[in-house]
Amino acid sequence: MKLYGGTKCPTLDFLERVLQTEYGISPLPEVARTELGKPWFPALPEIQFSISHSKALILCALSDRPVGVDIEDIRPRRDHLPQYALTEEEFKTYQALGGDWPAFYGLWTRKEAWCKYTGQGLRPLWGQTPPEDLHYGAYTGDGWRAAVCGEEEAPSQIIWLEGGPK
Repeated sequence: MKLYGGTKCPTLDFLERVLQTEYGISPLPEVARTELGKPWFPALPEIQFSISHSKALILCALSDRPVGVDIEDIRPRRDHLPQYALTEEEFKTYQALGGDWPAFYGLWTRKEAWCKYTGQGLRPLWGQTPPEDLHYGAYTGDGWRAAVCGEEEAPSQIIWLEGGPK
């Protein structure tokens, strides 16, 4: 599994750049969506990918197995959001981590990466905690959090194509 990040540009442009960097593939092959909305390449089903963006950052994972990613800018939201969005187990972890917005986004990106990994999206998995039998990677930076979920060991770091976030 490889994890690429960059400053936000059009999503398909970034995906094309990642495919060119990793596999020498250009132009971007057709991108389709499964019935539940997960993007994939019909002409290259052996390449699995997940992509996420938040404000100025974009993140993309590539693998030969299912994978999911999420990246989020840390920003205050409504005070009740953590209790609403997290399971009871996750909320206890959130409180143990200090109960602040960085703690929330660390847990949230993990959940969202898992939901994308499954291909089901958030709605059907809303009240569930991500299982421990998968591999997760957590990434932090000044003002952002990100996570990856998959069946293979998560990369130790993000490969930043534009030198990383400012």
